[in-house]
Amino acid sequence: MGNIFAYIQWRGDLTLSESPFGEVDNLILSMLSYFDFKQIIPEPGQGEITVEQAAHKVFQETGVPDPPRTASNSQESLRWLLYLMARSRRYRRMKLSSRVDLFDAANAKQFDAICIHISSRQLYLSFRGTTDDLAGWKEDFLLTCMPEIPSHREAVHYLIQTASRYPEKQLLLGGHSKGGNLAVYAASFAPVDIQKRIKAVWSNDGPGFQEELLASDGYRRIAHAIHSIVPKSSVVGMLLSHDEHRKIVDSLQIGILQHDGFSWEIVGNHFVELDALTSGSLRVDQAVRTWLQQMSMDERRQAVECLFDVLYASGATTLSEIRRDRLRTMTGSISRMMELPKESRERIIEFLVLLKHSTNRLNLESRMARHRKALSDTSCRPQGL
Repeated sequence: MGNIFAYIQWRGDLTLSESPFGEVDNLILSMLSYFDFKQIIPEPGQGEITVEQAAHKVFQETGVPDPPRTASNSQESLRWLLYLMARSRRYRRMKLSSRVDLFDAANAKQFDAICIHISSRQLYLSFRGTTDDLAGWKEDFLLTCMPEIPSHREAVHYLIQTASRYPEKQLLLGGHSKGGNLAVYAASFAPVDIQKRIKAVWSNDGPGFQEELLASDGYRRIAHAIHSIVPKSSVVGMLLSHDEHRKIVDSLQIGILQHDGFSWEIVGNHFVELDALTSGSLRVDQAVRTWLQQMSMDERRQAVECLFDVLYASGATTLSEIRRDRLRTMTGSISRMMELPKESRERIIEFLVLLKHSTNRLNLESRMARHRKALSDTSCRPQGL
């Protein structure tokens, strides 16, 4: 067993004609969209570049990367992913095009996507998930109180424009985290003629939707093609409502860190599938649902706006800045918190306590499961070795 790095190293010599495109390939292409390809991949209508050519441009300036110390969604891991793909028969000739990257902090919009020509007949549209910017995380939180967020509109537009640019090609859509949500949304609101060209849509631990979307005609037409994949202790992928069947996969990480696609375990050409989510994941899901049900849509939106007002008051614009300078963040945030109405303060504190408590339970449960597995493995070993 291994992760996507091991998959490329062991199976990267197999072309798509020898081993058809599958769920692991989907995850690899969805994670690739996290790489910063500015000035590398052409914008829409400006041509195409192979994975091998893109890697050459990146590494001729920075040098060949070293293997990452740990497999995580970091620039170190993304550089190694690109390096491995560029050296493999399976991926190196795939073409990249139609790079779009939009960022608007004022309107809480973060949208990035790339088009990957996996063969002469098929395109994979890879929608980037949430990165480190607070604007992107605010957009994720707005999913709980808005039927449509700014990136949804961009995703639909991107799909329509790309499909019209390559009218003869079959379409596959996917993304990790918010990217998976965007892929499903775009497919649901695409014109019928484009929907007929969509072979598959992958949501890799992506949040769900409001009930209204799941009941829409567009979603019902495309529901058969949607594949939802979540790790065993999923938190993000459990948010809001899902209609599609979920595939539950094992992870090398613990608790909420299992959201990282680099941690998902693979054997052969598929994920290590499990029968059920952990009890901790189910408890987190129920706790968050109960908290949301206590508020109207307007109250949810007000809570989100207040929460991010507090975070921005610290002067930080990314989660990394908040982690690095917790004292400064706390000082600025507390000052803004005290200016809020009492009810808004209580909502924010209630949510933060719920999130911390739930995360701690998930991590404890995962550690206990690993400890039990280690004891079991030890008891099965021949004595004296």
